[in-house]
Amino acid sequence: MFTEQKKLGSIKAYRKLVPLSDKLRRRKEQLDAQLKENFISRNRFVVVCGPCSADDPAAMVEYLLRLKAVADACPNLLVVARIYTSKPHSNGQGYKGAAFHLNINDSVDIDAGIVRCRQMMVKCLEIGLPVADEMLYPELYGYFEDLVSYWFVGARSSEDSLHRNFASGLDVCCGVKNATDGNIEKVVDSLYAVSKECVFPFNGAQMATDGARYAHIVLRGGLNDGKFTSNISAKDIARAKQLLQHDGLNDYVMADLNHANSGKVASRQIDNAKQAIAAGVDGVMIESYLNAGGQSSEYGTSQTDDCISFEQTKLLLEYIQASVANK
Repeated sequence: MFTEQKKLGSIKAYRKLVPLSDKLRRRKEQLDAQLKENFISRNRFVVVCGPCSADDPAAMVEYLLRLKAVADACPNLLVVARIYTSKPHSNGQGYKGAAFHLNINDSVDIDAGIVRCRQMMVKCLEIGLPVADEMLYPELYGYFEDLVSYWFVGARSSEDSLHRNFASGLDVCCGVKNATDGNIEKVVDSLYAVSKECVFPFNGAQMATDGARYAHIVLRGGLNDGKFTSNISAKDIARAKQLLQHDGLNDYVMADLNHANSGKVASRQIDNAKQAIAAGVDGVMIESYLNAGGQSSEYGTSQTDDCISFEQTKLLLEYIQASVANK
């Protein structure tokens, strides 16, 4: 049984409520262009960095200000702020992200959540960092499309026809993660689908896309028979690039340093970065926040997956900067 609780406002209404100034609109366009050009040239190493899921706006702003300062000191890096508005879970339970704002009585208020998420993203652009978000609910895409420079299709979505088809219409950078089993061949198939034109039904209309030109794979490890397995070794990266080239796809490969690659232990992201960079990846994803840890409601601590602290993040970004500068 479905129960309609309330109608969401129009995209136009939210954009009017939390507007993007002409100055920030131009900045966002410049960031989009910068990321797309770098996707082709690979002149700078991309780092997508932030908490597992955005939550408290005040903590996020503090984090973003500190991240921008470090990013400015690392000229060989192109740092993208992770502001994930919706969070999937293996069993469907837990904190669902800032888009699912909880009222005092614990009732879900997506309307208020969209406003809060837009406010965080606008602040991120004011600070000067591009925004990354996961495309978990395609229906919410339009509410954030004017603010997001980098979309990601998650591990639980990348083999789903709707998410693949929808992502094939993106004209900004898009990372497609391997499924939860860690299979590299399957994620190359997913990228192939996202890269091609498509016709599909969506929201009461027949939609057509021309394929996502700036899409790439993201290796995040897998879980099989209760055991985490990594897929960012030199052998894995070489295999991924070989498969991509064979299918005529861009062989840009990003490594997710956390999730199954770290066995859900965030501190292992540091060693994973060393391994992935040595293996020849083109970018990394880091889960970090103000404080280390996870599954906590404390200020600046992840409510979901384990994250490294900002102090650890700063050292890791400085290490990556030094590593890529010496190549």
